Amino acid sequence: MNRRIATATVAFTLILAGCTAPMLFREDTSQKGELKLPGQWSGFDWMEKDLREGQAGDHMRYRNETAGKNVAFVPKKMNNSTLPENEHRRELVKYGRQLFANTSGMIPNKTGSSRMSCANCHGGGSLPSANGMVGQEITMIPLVGTAAGYPEWTGRTSRMRDMRQRIQGCFLRSMNTDPKNIPAYDSREIQAMESYLVWLAKGTPVQKVPYWRHIRKPEGSEEIPVPNINPVRGAKLYLENCASCHGKDGQGSKGQYPPLWGPDSYNDGAGMGRVYTAAGFIREAMPYGSPHQVSDWRDVQDIAGFVNGHDRPHLDRQNKDWSADGPPDEAVYYKRVQDRFGYNMNPMRKKLLMAGIPVGTEPLNKGDIPDNVRRYRNPLNETSINGTANTSSRVAIGATFSGSNQRRAS
Repeated sequence: MNRRIATATVAFTLILAGCTAPMLFREDTSQKGELKLPGQWSGFDWMEKDLREGQAGDHMRYRNETAGKNVAFVPKKMNNSTLPENEHRRELVKYGRQLFANTSGMIPNKTGSSRMSCANCHGGGSLPSANGMVGQEITMIPLVGTAAGYPEWTGRTSRMRDMRQRIQGCFLRSMNTDPKNIPAYDSREIQAMESYLVWLAKGTPVQKVPYWRHIRKPEGSEEIPVPNINPVRGAKLYLENCASCHGKDGQGSKGQYPPLWGPDSYNDGAGMGRVYTAAGFIREAMPYGSPHQVSDWRDVQDIAGFVNGHDRPHLDRQNKDWSADGPPDEAVYYKRVQDRFGYNMNPMRKKLLMAGIPVGTEPLNKGDIPDNVRRYRNPLNETSINGTANTSSRVAIGATFSGSNQRRAS
């Protein structure tokens, strides 16, 4: 009798928290034997994880707004019925939305780049090209329900982090903000952004990680070993598929598309500086508004290699990342990865320099790309940039940008 009361209490609590009890119990009772809540429930199961696997993952069907039998992605409207009743909380949610939509415009003194905003990766925002409310575009990196995943463990800094610390990390890396200028943990800005994420999560199952949270990276036979990624071929694909928005110089257009490298882009410690992460994002989210036009895994990895062979701001604390086991192979801006594969610099950068392709903010022209791009599928770590035996000393992997464009990070 007591067990029945306890089970009913848990079910009632889940319903009050915004869950639909039938969905949760339909998933969890598929286990063998009797499920005893909460003792046998981790609370961090995926919602519709299979929508990211197999044919569904390959053909983007899991990104459809009605995907799944139990869980559908339905954007939330911001109005009196969805906003908190408390006026202070309500204003924080609204302010948080503005900050996500136009980060560099709203708080220029808190961002290292005058061109980057959260909406560049999470969709929506105030840009003319934006569709919908920031964080609610299923074809980008939606933020709906992601609050359920925090606090979380991050291997990069070997610690648990809560949602506010995650936001601060985005300022440090993706926005390339000087550490002294990052909004404080208890600042109104961080509280507002956290409030907006919590508001987006209202109505989704408690502590259930939504299937759209993570970028699907190449895995198994899809994954090209880093030394065999071909950024020179990626340059050709970039001109064909990306330059119309981001420009031949990779600097985008102010007020519309963000820079992909150079002094106003993310720094070399950011997540998008890893080639498999960037490849997954290119495949899932680009071009903006009509993604998955470049779906071949080799193509997107070569494009990601090209983008991440360029100069960008350096994160001073980068050598402290992944202190335990070292950076993953895809982190090509990290010296320990370069040493692992026998390079004296970023391997993507080296191949571009060998091919005579600019790695700064100079425009890329079709004539810059050599006729024979296939040779750059080879590691070439033992060959110097001028084609002789590799005896050159280490070249700095991060460009130093002078004047008003110089960005410091730690």
